[in-house]
Amino acid sequence: MQRVIGYQRIFRNVAAASWPLAAVLCLLLAVAPISLALEPIDVAGAEDSLKLGPHIEHLKDPERSLDLADIRALGEQFSRHTGEVLNIGYTSAGQWVRFRLQNTGSEPLKRYLEFRSLFVDHLKLYQPQGEGEYEKIESGRLVTPPARPYTSRHFVFPITVPPDTDAYYYLYADSADTLTIPLYLHTDDGLQQTELTSRSWLTFFQGLIVTMTVFSLFLLVTLRDRVYGYYIGVIVVHQGLFFTLFNGLGYQYFGLESPWWSREAMSVLVSLAMWMIMQFTRVLLATREQQPRLDRLVVAIQSAALVIAGLSIFVDYYLSIRLANPLASVTALTLWLVGWNSLCKGNPAARYFLIAWTMLIIGGLTYSLKSWGLIPSTTFTEHSWQIGAAIEAIFLSLAIADRISTESRQRIQLQREAQKAQARALEVQLKANETLEQKVQERTEELREVNRKLQQLSDTDQLTDISNRRSLERYLKHTFKRAMVDCKSIAVLLIDVDHFKPVNDTHGHQAGDDCLKVIAGRIQAQSRWPADMVARYGGEEFCVVLPDTDEQTAVMVGERIREGIEAEPVPTRVGPLKLTISLGAHVAVPGPDDTCESFLERADQALYRSKQEGRNRVTLYKAHVLQNG
Repeated sequence: MQRVIGYQRIFRNVAAASWPLAAVLCLLLAVAPISLALEPIDVAGAEDSLKLGPHIEHLKDPERSLDLADIRALGEQFSRHTGEVLNIGYTSAGQWVRFRLQNTGSEPLKRYLEFRSLFVDHLKLYQPQGEGEYEKIESGRLVTPPARPYTSRHFVFPITVPPDTDAYYYLYADSADTLTIPLYLHTDDGLQQTELTSRSWLTFFQGLIVTMTVFSLFLLVTLRDRVYGYYIGVIVVHQGLFFTLFNGLGYQYFGLESPWWSREAMSVLVSLAMWMIMQFTRVLLATREQQPRLDRLVVAIQSAALVIAGLSIFVDYYLSIRLANPLASVTALTLWLVGWNSLCKGNPAARYFLIAWTMLIIGGLTYSLKSWGLIPSTTFTEHSWQIGAAIEAIFLSLAIADRISTESRQRIQLQREAQKAQARALEVQLKANETLEQKVQERTEELREVNRKLQQLSDTDQLTDISNRRSLERYLKHTFKRAMVDCKSIAVLLIDVDHFKPVNDTHGHQAGDDCLKVIAGRIQAQSRWPADMVARYGGEEFCVVLPDTDEQTAVMVGERIREGIEAEPVPTRVGPLKLTISLGAHVAVPGPDDTCESFLERADQALYRSKQEGRNRVTLYKAHVLQNG
């Protein structure tokens, strides 16, 4: 019994000694939230541009139903964020963010809050006005651009921080897209510098895309190769329209004020861009012939892209973007596999295609990692997707060029085979007279095949390997008629090698032939091939026909050809020879009284004038000048 009483006394003594410790712990717990409170940002001493990610707290609004009064009452439930970008991901909930701004100065300070993401539907900033009052400012892509508080491609809120204040600012955001909250606080100079840097990158990107489009359109008209048509489609839909809306420039460039162009159109353009890229790939890499199984998969994905594009016009964006994004991922993986498989099959164009597609994937992935806050937000990562798209456009054009180069080499190989066939045909013809009738009949079939290939070479000058006069006359007649119908000018250049007879007399005709071969090659290289026609006119004379060309361009081409001959001695079997050429040009829109012969005659008169005036020059035909001269 005494032992029990002893234990009770000990317990009472321990309890009596412990209550001050418990009181201290309770006091520490009460003070702890105060010590963990969000530190204010002194705007008077802050830098020109400040990342607010490490200075914010956030709270989830599951039903998107809480107002500012509810949020302020739930202030203790806010969670602290320490990263640069708050990444929420796909969610149907709204998100509240708060931060503290302090002005220790004696004057009100104006700052700009930038929300650097274009994929947010609603933004509501609550700015304190004193005595518990708040001003609400709205923005977001579902707010028309004229109604936004500040004109910018991003969402910017002007903020005025009164002197000697310390207050919370609240921001509400929700989106049908993946939600990231990249917040930045700028001074006026900081905002201008940020927008200037961004605008410079975008201007470079857009200028490059416009240049590639115009150049490809020229090649499409000139070569009439459908691969250029699909390439232009990729440039216009993907690099042009999609990235214009992606960068929030639809209103500035096209006056697209409707929120539809800020949100729903993205799903449509993503799907159409994927369809166009896949169609371009099918033509460029010839997947139907070389990869029939993968081609059927690509066609299936194309069909899905068209279906999603159509659905995106009618269904809610929340659903359409969740269909379009996986489609883009599947397309990226499939086309990379197609490019790799084509490269393994020996298609040289696949090298550039694979580089182009890899650069676009890397650029898009880098941008996504930046948006998720996994890598720092820099000028490069901010525009990494556009940089990847620009590199893609360049390497896709190189892939087309490589494809054309391969076809050209194949044609040259065919010409060589035809020449060999011609030599064999002559041998067969000599032996045919000495063989039996049966042998003659067998060889006759082979001869017919040889003659077919010889016909293909009948338009080529055998010495210089360029078009001969027969081919020139046929081409000039065709171009002449077309220029008369289209009312477009045509230019004819006649070229003569200066003092060529002494070359033959001094060094022999074989050295003269060497000169003609080299000069023909240089003329061909300095012309605007394949738009222009270069032919050997006879002896040491050459002719160049320039369709749809004005006088200035014709003289420029002539000067380039002349300088190309004069710039470097002509290598021959007897050593290098310094040669020059004289050129005569006639440029006009063919009239009813004009003929091909009259154009050639006038060009010849201009050539004669060049020789009279000392050679090594380009003379443009002018009727009154030549007559007076």
